[in-house]
Amino acid sequence: MIASMRDNDVLQMNAYCDGELDPASAIEFERRLVADESLKAQHNRLLALRRNVRSLPQYDVPAGLQARIQSALDADRPGQAGRSSQADRPVQVGSPRRRGWSFQALAAAAIFGAVISSSVMLTMERYDRHEDVAREVVAGHIRGLLAPQPFDVASSDRHTVKPWFTSRLPESPQVPDLAAQGFVLVGGRVDVVGHDPVATIVYKHAKHTVSLTTLPPGQSVSDQAIAGYNVRSWSDPEFTYIAVSDLPSADLASFERAFSAGSPAPETK
Repeated sequence: MIASMRDNDVLQMNAYCDGELDPASAIEFERRLVADESLKAQHNRLLALRRNVRSLPQYDVPAGLQARIQSALDADRPGQAGRSSQADRPVQVGSPRRRGWSFQALAAAAIFGAVISSSVMLTMERYDRHEDVAREVVAGHIRGLLAPQPFDVASSDRHTVKPWFTSRLPESPQVPDLAAQGFVLVGGRVDVVGHDPVATIVYKHAKHTVSLTTLPPGQSVSDQAIAGYNVRSWSDPEFTYIAVSDLPSADLASFERAFSAGSPAPETK
């Protein structure tokens, strides 16, 4: 029963993304997206995957390939004009020339298909790698919650946390004070994502912990829910930011806006 419902969710989600649902079903599905964080996360992953596939490079068909394929098909098709004049001659299963054209067409089609397949596989590998990054960041957040304190340096002073990162990492992020927006700086820690040490700034919002991990710029991680924690990501020219918390998605969006608008800490070398 549960598996069937999940299958129906996938089918309905694809139909929704393709614009194939009737208006009433589309509205009902949108209501479910608002209420169901897991379904919303799956929807975001599907949209991210579609964007990656659409970003694949477009390859032009080699000049003359279509004509050559059509010529090979015509040559191998029985009943072509001119065969009646050869009715008394033994029927041959394609001359060497005709076979050559067929093999060339098949080879060209195979090469073209291999190029497209390799591009799709590369995109899928990149997508999986980005999802692995999100899971590692969430794992770091969970480890912090299980530790006596979710930070290595405890301070609400950005002028303490920023230099602490600078002394340990090649690049240290801005550490804005967001207490006025309801997100209190409580410290920072160093996590490991892949094989690289990265900075994680820790904030508190009421009783909720927000871990903000900073990665090199240019990475793409989709907003999603993992192990009951919401993940929200954004980028600027210096870093890719991944925020993890059990806060609702709307509150994490407010955190992103507050952080992006916050004043950066003075550079400490």
